[in-house]
Amino acid sequence: MNKFHFLSLFCLVLGILFLFFGFLSDEVTAGIIFILPYISGSGLFAFLGFVFIIASIFLFLFGLTIFIENEINEPEGSELKSHKKSSIKGAGVILVGPIPIVFGNSWKLAIISIILIIILIIVSFFSLRS
Repeated sequence: MNKFHFLSLFCLVLGILFLFFGFLSDEVTAGIIFILPYISGSGLFAFLGFVFIIASIFLFLFGLTIFIENEINEPEGSELKSHKKSSIKGAGVILVGPIPIVFGNSWKLAIISIILIIILIIVSFFSLRS
């Protein structure tokens, strides 16, 4: 972990505290629509809470890119590391409304992902009908 990750964690905790104080002062409300949670608010506590949480996300991503860059550019010294060729296979499906977006580097896993998402759609359709 680098300094950006610690700063990100600090901003996240600070943002959650501001939202908590917003809940206590009735400036912030929360709920669930369908299965998606939401937080809305107006006032200083809500504004500061959202700003600190968004800042923590950006700081974490910035720290992650710096960490990856340092790992790539860092020389190993005199030790010669044996590089084994490895392959990671993966696939997934993202549903954007009624449009499925299938991605992956393995056709088998992409087909399995499509089958699983069809089963999930059928199960959710029948469970929400009643």
